[in-house]
Amino acid sequence: MLTVTKLQTYEKFDGSIDGWALSAMHDDQSNMIDDDWYVISDLIQGLSIVANGFASPAFAQQVESKLVASTADDATRDLLRTLADRRRLNNAAHSHSEGTP
Repeated sequence: MLTVTKLQTYEKFDGSIDGWALSAMHDDQSNMIDDDWYVISDLIQGLSIVANGFASPAFAQQVESKLVASTADDATRDLLRTLADRRRLNNAAHSHSEGTP
């Protein structure tokens, strides 16, 4: 089950599972495991696809169902949506700075 603490750990390492795995300073209080990391990444990707308007209604519903099933509470869902929006906006800004339309 994803929690705000696990999302903060994910954010601390900027989504880099390698950075987290190699860090000698794991956040023991998060109780993060590899599977949590993959679920967070998958949800961020799915939420970004939906937010960009590239998702079918069925896909959007699958993402929403997984979001509800995988998170502990509304605060966790809200933070996950915020992380997805940040990642999406950062990717868009990065694409434009490289001259990609």
